[in-house]
Amino acid sequence: MRSRSMIAILGWLALSLCAGGCEPKTSIEPSPAAQRPNEPSPAEAPAPTSSDTALRPEAPPTPPDAPPPTEAPSAEPAPDAPRYAEVDWPHVRIDLNEKAVEIDGVCAINSGWLEQIICSAGTRTHESLVATEAKPSHIHAALLLIGLEPGKPGWWKIDPDDPEGRKWIVQPPTGARVSITFEWTGADGTARSALAREWVRDFHTHDLLPDGPWIFGGSMMKPDYTGAVTYVADRTGSIAGLVTFGDELLGWCEVLPDQEAVMAPEWEANTEAMPEPGTPVTIRLVAAGRP
Repeated sequence: MRSRSMIAILGWLALSLCAGGCEPKTSIEPSPAAQRPNEPSPAEAPAPTSSDTALRPEAPPTPPDAPPPTEAPSAEPAPDAPRYAEVDWPHVRIDLNEKAVEIDGVCAINSGWLEQIICSAGTRTHESLVATEAKPSHIHAALLLIGLEPGKPGWWKIDPDDPEGRKWIVQPPTGARVSITFEWTGADGTARSALAREWVRDFHTHDLLPDGPWIFGGSMMKPDYTGAVTYVADRTGSIAGLVTFGDELLGWCEVLPDQEAVMAPEWEANTEAMPEPGTPVTIRLVAAGRP
């Protein structure tokens, strides 16, 4: 009887607990402060061994300090390069900036018939606009240094098939195209300049020489009377021709025979555009543009 009463009491207690809400818990999470049994406290934890350290990932390296800012480059320009090439050729200069050849000269005549534009002093000065003491072969070398290539001078001859001798065969000069400019100081002290063609006019119409270039034919090398091979223009003085002698350093682009019997004189000095004879003149030679 007593055992049955005890069982009834236990059953009643179980029903009372379930009536109050009894849900089973699937897991139990220890509080952060909880400590596993037999786990040493942080103060009692042993120091890590070398094997433990090797297995742990290394911390990322600390980035190096940024390098100090470099100083800004100096704003001062580099020293200017020399304008003129160093050459030991009297009366000849090479302007590296402009790629030009400069030659010292003087006005030879400012009236009369013309056969040349520039000649060596003491040669054809009676029929040339400007004379110079510069050596033609030096001028040739200077033109090479500014990048111009020589060809061959022009020439002409009477046509052997013409019984009257009034026809001729011509070969225009070949080579680089060159522009010629004269610079001088006027009587009033002002700087003046003109293209070489502006100092030449037609005797009949007074029209200026057409706007054509001179051609760097380059004269030629031939034996002189002693048998020595020399630069022909150094002997004849033909630097820049108007009529065609066939030995010019620079030849007019059109062949004009140098014999009056074949072609009457046509071109003369344009007096009004020129300074007085003896006036110092700087000759500038540069590459001419294509037509």
